[in-house]
Amino acid sequence: MNTLIKLIGLGLSIDLLPIGVLLRLLSCERIYMDTYTSNWFPSIYDLANILKQFGIEVIMAKRKDLEGGSINKIVEEAKLSNICIAVIGDPLIATTHSAITVEALSKNVEVEVLPASSILNTAISLSCLQVYRFGKTVTIVKPKNGVLYEYPLQVIKMNRDRDLHTLTLLEIDLEQEYYMTPKEAIELLLIIQKNTNNNVLNEKDKIIVLKAIGFENGSIEVMSVEEILGKEFEKTLYTLIIPAKTLHPIEEECLRNIGKILIKPQLNINMLESIIKIIADNMKQKLYNI
Repeated sequence: MNTLIKLIGLGLSIDLLPIGVLLRLLSCERIYMDTYTSNWFPSIYDLANILKQFGIEVIMAKRKDLEGGSINKIVEEAKLSNICIAVIGDPLIATTHSAITVEALSKNVEVEVLPASSILNTAISLSCLQVYRFGKTVTIVKPKNGVLYEYPLQVIKMNRDRDLHTLTLLEIDLEQEYYMTPKEAIELLLIIQKNTNNNVLNEKDKIIVLKAIGFENGSIEVMSVEEILGKEFEKTLYTLIIPAKTLHPIEEECLRNIGKILIKPQLNINMLESIIKIIADNMKQKLYNI
């Protein structure tokens, strides 16, 4: 096989952007940049503009550009050009881009995958909870056509019955500028709980609230269900972790001090531009074998 698609993870922000990813991006002729699955700090559009300075065609892709019938189009393009698909977070975790991998390989197009930090591994790391005690991950979504999906509460119940933690993703729709808040998520879970006559969460249960991880205003704190219901949250990305019913002593100590963990980004877009220019110059001199 002599044709190739690169599936590239951008991490959650500049600070979490691997050097190897920058090398691959600068070697691309055309980059499809996923703009619909999440946000990237400070701006995915700023990153695109930097790459365009080096003659790279960057397509700011929406869902229709990377799914369905568009997949075959991209695979065919890869037979003629050096095609990259850049995805916020990890390219194959909690995204639908595995369909591109399957289609490409079936057409004898080679696929290179560059994993990166995603909210899944980052949230677990920052929670200070034991990774081996996490159960199934679930996404809470708002009602669709009047239907409230009960599955999220079922997963949380299953995990808590097994004394496991639950990583809970909250629905976002970037095109509609919709971000589910922790308050909305907990309200939905309590409605489901009442409708199904379950007793999974009570007002004193502690929830880890991760806000805008990777961003300047990112934070992590432990709040009770009651506290979440009484707070108004700003519009941004959130992830919730619902701890198991019992905690290891080290986990308990971590949760008592979790707000002290530093997660502030250090890099800015100007610094990134300077780094990319250095890498591009070195690539011109063939100092890297990419």
